[in-house]
Amino acid sequence: MSSAPVEMESPLWRFSLAVYRGAGVQEECLDVQERYGVDVNLLMLCAYAGAVEGAALSASDVEDALKATGGWHADVVRVLRQVRRSLKPWGEAGDFAQVAGPLRLKVKAAELESEQIEQAMMWTWLRERGARLPRRDAGAALAANVRALLVRCGAIGEDADPFKALPQFCAAALATNARPRATGTGS
Repeated sequence: MSSAPVEMESPLWRFSLAVYRGAGVQEECLDVQERYGVDVNLLMLCAYAGAVEGAALSASDVEDALKATGGWHADVVRVLRQVRRSLKPWGEAGDFAQVAGPLRLKVKAAELESEQIEQAMMWTWLRERGARLPRRDAGAALAANVRALLVRCGAIGEDADPFKALPQFCAAALATNARPRATGTGS
């Protein structure tokens, strides 16, 4: 029995790259990552499912997606991120900057690739559930999905309102949703 090939260049990955390039998006994503421990890749999954596919994720769906990819995120993505951050001062000045700087760039590339692998895992997770997820208006689905993630990570009040906590991110996600549905529900 052979498994399906891993889709590294999935619509989720392309969506994430497009959204992340939006004005102010990187800063908003890093803010919720630092304040609440939000996995930005999971944030992108929630946004993609809502904004592009109109798929509404329940709190248990968000928890399930987190369980499906959380080990990889904790053991690989976060470890590489910490190594990259630790190398920063070594690569900027001092006797070893000329060798530590290039090493940091290699670690940064490995970190990005590890995030792409995490998103491939998320894409597989979404493909397995996509047709069964209830559909809504893109804006409503985006808001519900991102809110479920923010609340899961401990945000409350306005900090849990996606359009207040992440206005640039939400605008970029909705502007990037002009793609045809990837899961297709036949409706």
